[in-house]
Amino acid sequence: MNTIPDEEFWSKHARSTLGPLLGLSGTYTTSDQGSHLQFFDEHIISCLGSQRIEPKVEYWASPDLAGTRFEVSLNLTTRGKAKVRLSFDLLRDGTGPDPFGENNARETLQRLCSATGGDPRLMDHLMEAFFLSPSETEALSKKVHPHMQIPPACIAFELEGHRQILKAYIPVLRKAALGRSAADITLNALRNLEPLGYDLSYNLDLLSEYLASRPGEANPIMIGIDCLDPKANQGSRVKVYVHRKTCTFATARDVITLGGRLSGEAILKKVAILRSIWHLLLNEPDGIPEDKIDTWSKQERAPGATFSGVLFSVDLAAGKKQPDIKIYVPVFQYAEHTETSFRNTNAVLKAVDHEWGQTGRFNEVATAVFGQQKVHGQSHLSYSYTESKGVYLTSYFSVPVFHREQITSAYNILD
Repeated sequence: MNTIPDEEFWSKHARSTLGPLLGLSGTYTTSDQGSHLQFFDEHIISCLGSQRIEPKVEYWASPDLAGTRFEVSLNLTTRGKAKVRLSFDLLRDGTGPDPFGENNARETLQRLCSATGGDPRLMDHLMEAFFLSPSETEALSKKVHPHMQIPPACIAFELEGHRQILKAYIPVLRKAALGRSAADITLNALRNLEPLGYDLSYNLDLLSEYLASRPGEANPIMIGIDCLDPKANQGSRVKVYVHRKTCTFATARDVITLGGRLSGEAILKKVAILRSIWHLLLNEPDGIPEDKIDTWSKQERAPGATFSGVLFSVDLAAGKKQPDIKIYVPVFQYAEHTETSFRNTNAVLKAVDHEWGQTGRFNEVATAVFGQQKVHGQSHLSYSYTESKGVYLTSYFSVPVFHREQITSAYNILD
């Protein structure tokens, strides 16, 4: 079967997804859009590799946990402009002296950091903390199935005007797989960031107390960073991603408040808004009985798949005394068709009084860009609320990596 070269495939794919989303967001000028597509061609295509994955490969995705070759996302807040982001997992070939792809990841991240004018110091510190030593590489190689793909990093870009801001996501799973505590590895690495401009001690103490109170229930799986100088960019963040196995409202409330350690009017409002839209996130448009909502759970469409349960990020911004915690709901697990996820997301936006929900614009844009495709699906919808940004929602549209037939069925986006 004839196929187009990989570079041409990915360039065309970006122009059928990223390009239209940039244009329809209403935020980016024609010049901005051209700048991002040019950056994609010059710097990102070479990272994406083959358009096809060996069928026998099993995929353990660490960042989004649904597995993605290429993902675009649309961020909408009630007090700001729409923003588009893109991300991808770095895949390894599993052979040679770099079986987990960490040397390649280090080189790729450093190259992209230079291309975007980013600050590599925090990134280098975390790669040193989380990447494997030669002896650890050898030990883990004996434990992992030879066809198991464990991405060494996920790379993302926030698109601000004509600029690309690099974000790096580094999983904790590999060192934890060697018998070390993921919580200890994570917290120890982050307590050494003060010389780089991050004094996170208070927030880390809160997170440490919470994780210790939920042994085996709340597990750190990944660190995400903005590759910026925190001293010059006060909004730059370190994010700890925490996984919970049960997707219930009680679980969501527990993590968002760190087990009651976070309080105040903004936190109460954040929880109340989430409660009001919870049924839509789980594809229950007729609602969930009020007396059952706390513990009510819905059967996942692909139980036991790479993503199961629910994901949270604990955002630790330099100088902030209270972390912002986001929830990432795997909407593909609850909606049989992508168009159903689009309608539910539009309903969420309408419920929080966002213009894109009130006018139906989200559904129109998502359908226009992705509705006729058999490649992308809406994988997750994230939510947060802060006094400065208002309601914060991000929709993720992924090209999934399938290693099980049931995941293909759950996304329901391939012929």
